[in-house]
Amino acid sequence: MKATLPIVSLLLAACASTPAEPDPGPSAAWATGPVAMPDVPVSQPPYDVVHANWKQRLGEAYLYLLHDGDYRDAGPRIADLLQEAAAQGAPLRGAPFILFYDDPATTPVSQLRARIAIGLSDAVTDEGFNPLPPLFLDQLPARPVVYAAIGGAYSDVPRSYPALFRYMAGRGWSATTPIRETYLVSPAGAAVENLVTEVQIPWGS
Repeated sequence: MKATLPIVSLLLAACASTPAEPDPGPSAAWATGPVAMPDVPVSQPPYDVVHANWKQRLGEAYLYLLHDGDYRDAGPRIADLLQEAAAQGAPLRGAPFILFYDDPATTPVSQLRARIAIGLSDAVTDEGFNPLPPLFLDQLPARPVVYAAIGGAYSDVPRSYPALFRYMAGRGWSATTPIRETYLVSPAGAAVENLVTEVQIPWGS
């Protein structure tokens, strides 16, 4: 995998990498504690205008399941992550997210890689929590990201990517991976128009 993805290729991927709706599961808690919404207006379909900005993302410990293959199958596995984390007593924090590592426009479906993830509280450091497979622990590095709050169906979020890539291209920035989608509102019982995703795309100059 290349560290930097060509903007044209990413624009094509925006139409190809459409995950299925995440499934919170019948009893799983979607988020732990209050979830902070991004400090930009929520952009709505058809995403002709997307309110983007950039920030220095803080580092964060996170728990994850590996996902190989079709990105459209990644969203429903959030339920598996939350249920397994609860079974292991993991000290979770925040809302679930998915990290997408490959470009579906240029990578065979069988070789696509993602991580279904959720943040961990400071108790990971304080108490030395060690997950058991199929869960794994990693650190999301601090780095600059372009971000936006995307309203509407989670399966439609990639349709906002072209506007985000235009924002980056206009500043001479190159997109890198992984792209992060954080699902801030549980789809259980929520109207589609009330769903919000924070998209973060790391960049370099």
